[in-house]
Amino acid sequence: MKILPDSTMQRPKRTQSGEKQPYHHGDLRAALLKAALLLIDRHGVKGFSLKDAAALAGVSTAAPYRHFADKQALLYALQGEGFVLFNAALAEAFARGETASSKIVEMGVAYVLFALHHPAHFRVMFGLNAGPESGLGPDPSRASGFLLLVEAVAALLPEASAAVRNDLVIAAWSLVHGFAWLQIEGAFAGSVEIGDVESQLRRTLTLTLPRAGQS
Repeated sequence: MKILPDSTMQRPKRTQSGEKQPYHHGDLRAALLKAALLLIDRHGVKGFSLKDAAALAGVSTAAPYRHFADKQALLYALQGEGFVLFNAALAEAFARGETASSKIVEMGVAYVLFALHHPAHFRVMFGLNAGPESGLGPDPSRASGFLLLVEAVAALLPEASAAVRNDLVIAAWSLVHGFAWLQIEGAFAGSVEIGDVESQLRRTLTLTLPRAGQS
């Protein structure tokens, strides 16, 4: 299957000399990112090349280099795109919660649902280090969802020490991240009874949160 949106890509035409003109693509970058997500779903982060993405997008093997120096650059772009979507989902969940504990639960549910709905993004976001070679540099916006969790835990345990709050942040983050990975990898199947994922996660998070101090 090739991604060939009629409104953004035209079939190659021939010049008067009979030579083919290159594809004209309205949004090549977006098409390549979409193709890469499909390939990651099928073959994993390491299981595709820029050539594969170009073929799926219906463009020449040279076309991706107009936007990405190499496969790693494309993956970094997907990582950044994923964090934008992810942090927006966590911010919406934080706003839905009416109490500190409900904010933590809502954010945990949003975290896992994002992984289920965007597994390719999720794999790239947490499976690819944005080191100096990425050219991205430190980006505080990528941590905005995490900072909301820290804020909610502080509101839940206003009298607790910084160390205790930190322990709960680590526990909550580890729980939802581990749950998300186990779910998208299908590890729960045949091992434990999950039933409705959202309901199970809400129960598990509620059991994990400190009873005393819930507001």
